[in-house]
Amino acid sequence: MSKGVKVISFVGLTIAMFMGTLDSTIVNIALPKIMSHFDTSITSVSWVSTIYTLTLAVFMITGSKIADRYGRKKIMLLGLALFGIFSAACMISHSLIELVTFRFFQGIGGAIITPIVLPMGIEIFGKKNTAKIASIVGAVTALAAASGPPIGGIILEYASWREVFGINIPLTIISFIIISIWVTESYDETLAGKIDILGTILLTLGLSTLTFGMLEGRQYGWNSILILSCLAGGFISLVIFILVEHKIKNPLLELDLSREITLTASSLVYFITGFALICPMLIFNYFLQDVLNYSALTSALIIMPISLTIVIAMPLGTKLFEKVGAIPVTLSGLIIMAASLFLLSFIKVDTPKQIMVVFIILNGIGFGLSCVSLVASVKYLPQNKSGIGSGIVNAARQIGTCLGVAILVTVLDANVTSAKNEIKLNSLQFIDKQQPSTKVKTTVHTELAKMFADTSSTTIATKNRQKKLKEKLIDAAKSTKELPIPKPNSNYGKLYQAELKINEATVTTTKRSVALNDELNTISKKNIELTPFVLNSAKLNATTTIVSKKQQQVLTSIKLLSQKQALIKVFNNIRHEKQQKLSNAFGHTYILGSLLVLISSPIALWTDRRKKAVQSRKV
Repeated sequence: MSKGVKVISFVGLTIAMFMGTLDSTIVNIALPKIMSHFDTSITSVSWVSTIYTLTLAVFMITGSKIADRYGRKKIMLLGLALFGIFSAACMISHSLIELVTFRFFQGIGGAIITPIVLPMGIEIFGKKNTAKIASIVGAVTALAAASGPPIGGIILEYASWREVFGINIPLTIISFIIISIWVTESYDETLAGKIDILGTILLTLGLSTLTFGMLEGRQYGWNSILILSCLAGGFISLVIFILVEHKIKNPLLELDLSREITLTASSLVYFITGFALICPMLIFNYFLQDVLNYSALTSALIIMPISLTIVIAMPLGTKLFEKVGAIPVTLSGLIIMAASLFLLSFIKVDTPKQIMVVFIILNGIGFGLSCVSLVASVKYLPQNKSGIGSGIVNAARQIGTCLGVAILVTVLDANVTSAKNEIKLNSLQFIDKQQPSTKVKTTVHTELAKMFADTSSTTIATKNRQKKLKEKLIDAAKSTKELPIPKPNSNYGKLYQAELKINEATVTTTKRSVALNDELNTISKKNIELTPFVLNSAKLNATTTIVSKKQQQVLTSIKLLSQKQALIKVFNNIRHEKQQKLSNAFGHTYILGSLLVLISSPIALWTDRRKKAVQSRKV
């Protein structure tokens, strides 16, 4: 095979890898559009994303084993066919049920093509180039995972949500043609006998129920029978799977591979990267769109630098890996990633976008260096075992992502719920202190209850509800009944008191004018010459009465203006409370993610063999 053919073949493989990983994140940003199109709830539409992630996590190891056994090229083409066909089906789906079903089969295709790219690449370029191949595969994987929201945001800005799936079709065709023409077949020659059906069933059952429990625990409740049964059933199934694999002659998963500590440790590090990626790609995206009310495109452009950084950091990390080994590279990557998550906790609503981008770039550097664990995972494996090794490490990242959703999004939900309750309570206390009219106070209490009725983090955005509250208050504030008197020390209070004194003087003058007019009427009956004075007095009386009424209107206007000023303070207070409390809710979630990554970082110390161990093995 010539060098040119090798490069073309590998390009076809990387396209497949990019698509399979991209679809695990690109759809998230389109969920609001899909929800609106099918007129459904966020709970239902979230399955469009959940089913794909679940399918990847469940079928990667099985897909890798089947490819090793029956031929990687044949299984790759089957996976591409499934992925392309059901991407087209997703694009033209007419109902949410159809879309979720098609995403399941698309996920099977993704689970097949994603893990076997690495062993096919090693087969093309040889074992001696494993580090370079794994580096490119890792960079493409990381780039695809991080590029989902930016690419999705750009597509949604200029096209419909259907094009999020449609982008896969031409890429699938290109990849299919290249692989079918130029890539040669490869197998794991050490495999023999029948496929381990029992092991396949147990692993699929265990991973599917465990993953489902982690992804949907926050929705159904962690104490619900369904979730507890899934978690317990998944754990038991995996334990039985391990016991079966120890006894069976031709196991689905060769447990002897776990003795290679670099594979186990590297898989755990890759698991951590999948877990940590939830913070910038999902939780930070929530913050940008639901708290700052940025558009999908603006949010995507802020997050995009993480993708560009990974493209640089991953190859750089591989170069360092070849010189100093995996340990310092993966360890520093995890520490930088933990530090970047901690820095994200300082982001508030008034934080400049440039600062946000700097923190995101730092996260991309840490992520790129940590992903060198993919290279380290297959370094000491025999070439024919690189397929199953790739399946294990890629499945680990997907399961890490599921755990990230389970822990971090659940914590975010709890933090947001607490923040919303505090915002509501403080806002009600503030409006009561302002002492508006009874109608305004009742309206505020009613609308705030509606605004904060939903405590899900997926419905953080209250922009439309605040607008509705404002409209309701404008109507309520027009009422002149039971208007409060402005506070004496305020500007409106001083103006009101001054106008009130003038009004009192006018009322006194009016009363005296009426009394004078009555006396003149009595006298004019005896002296007709006084009649003109009586008429003029009557006119003066009528004028003072009109002035008194106008002054009453002025007093009412001052009360309304004073109330309006108080309501403006209420709105500003609600806005400030919302921004501060929700920023803290997100910040605490980032800190938790940072601590978990930092605590787990010592695992990186086993991603490479010690020099003594390598020398003893050579001897």
